[in-house]
Amino acid sequence: MDPDVRTRAGNELIAYDADEVVPLLIEAANHELVRVRFEVMRMLGRFGDPRGIPTLIAGLGDASPRPAAMAAASLAQLRATEALPALLRYVRDPSPEVRRYVIAALGPCHSYATHPEASDSAHAWVLKALDDPTPEIRVAGLQSIREFGYRDAAPHLLRLAVDPSAQVRYVAVQALGELGAAGRPRARPLQTQDPLVEPDAATRAAIVQALVERLEADELQSVRTASVRSLGEMRAQAAVGHLRKLAADGTEDDRREARRALALIEETQTEAAE
Repeated sequence: MDPDVRTRAGNELIAYDADEVVPLLIEAANHELVRVRFEVMRMLGRFGDPRGIPTLIAGLGDASPRPAAMAAASLAQLRATEALPALLRYVRDPSPEVRRYVIAALGPCHSYATHPEASDSAHAWVLKALDDPTPEIRVAGLQSIREFGYRDAAPHLLRLAVDPSAQVRYVAVQALGELGAAGRPRARPLQTQDPLVEPDAATRAAIVQALVERLEADELQSVRTASVRSLGEMRAQAAVGHLRKLAADGTEDDRREARRALALIEETQTEAAE
């Protein structure tokens, strides 16, 4: 009954070999207790064993939203492309929790190599989710559209950068930084199902402007910090004046992050001059 005990049990199970545990999890997937089915769906994702995928797909239809949502989350974790047609059947689920995790799974589970038509449908549903009235579903859409390389998403990202929800703004400015930096070498390449779509010069300029506007003093610190990092990631020369002001007059976090972003921009200028 105690969730802490269940978490500890799961942590102990993960130390065992998948051949010992995964068949037992699959056997327990139809347990009468909701909390047991939820933990099964969670553990199948943690093990990452493809033998669990059919059970997770079946779990999407669980009568309780919590196991169904966790099944979708685990399918996303496994990047289970074979699950895409099943996930699409639950994009209109009456439970916001299930819809949220299904939308978040569409991106990592799509594949134009194996499910081109279903992937087009998934892309359309993810774009639609960016307009959803529920902030958590808009965030799920942002997480999922990343896997499509942000294709056709720039206008949505620019709008979501001024979303009423701080959580949505935070994820949107991170996404804008990734999109705006498309084509630049990265220390750690992004893992996405589709490559990032490089924006044209006008879109890149609009992204820089949107990020600069999030440097306002009345913006939340977390969103402001994400915006500074995105400008640094983009090597946004047009933002240098704003970053210098922040480095001089901002909070301690502002000053630290602005200095880092300025160093990245100056480093790129030096490399270009050489």
